[in-house]
Amino acid sequence: MDVIRSYGAGFIFTTSLPPTVLRGAKTSIEVLRGDEGRSLRRQHGENVRYLRSKLFEVGVAAVHTPSHIIPIHVGDPSTCSRISDELIRRYGHYVQAINYPTVARGQESLRVAPTPHHTKEMMDAFVRDVAAIWQEVGLELKPRPSPSSECPTGAPQCDYCRRPMHFDRLEARVKPCQKAECPAAGSVADGA
Repeated sequence: MDVIRSYGAGFIFTTSLPPTVLRGAKTSIEVLRGDEGRSLRRQHGENVRYLRSKLFEVGVAAVHTPSHIIPIHVGDPSTCSRISDELIRRYGHYVQAINYPTVARGQESLRVAPTPHHTKEMMDAFVRDVAAIWQEVGLELKPRPSPSSECPTGAPQCDYCRRPMHFDRLEARVKPCQKAECPAAGSVADGA
């Protein structure tokens, strides 16, 4: 009993984490701190920028935010759910419909989250499929230029606060830390 009490916290207390979860978390941190993690973060940022620009070009109502999540504003709960359902049913794209009460009425959106593992071909197919369903449900495509051309400073503007977003100042990899153990060390900015 003493051994279980002293060394089996995961079996007794629900607040302690099991060793497998802790090992997984530790391994994830090790990957993210290394070259693989830097490469994944770089690819993730590139994919988000690529997909966002393609959605703007085709005219889907993508919202420009500083997040890796790209909201696509629909504004109607049934239409939002219908687009989400059709994307998975017909094309195999899982995109979450975000409806009230998660967002205010009239702010219903699709939640798109590209990963570093999506290819340009996959993202191009997604944009094509979203645009097709977008028009089928009666929504208008309104192509627009990249947000960077909308701001006099040349910086993309946040669709929420309407102020310039300075990604170069916000992204850690642009101004890498010089400490060898820092996840941002050896980033794009210094040519690694």
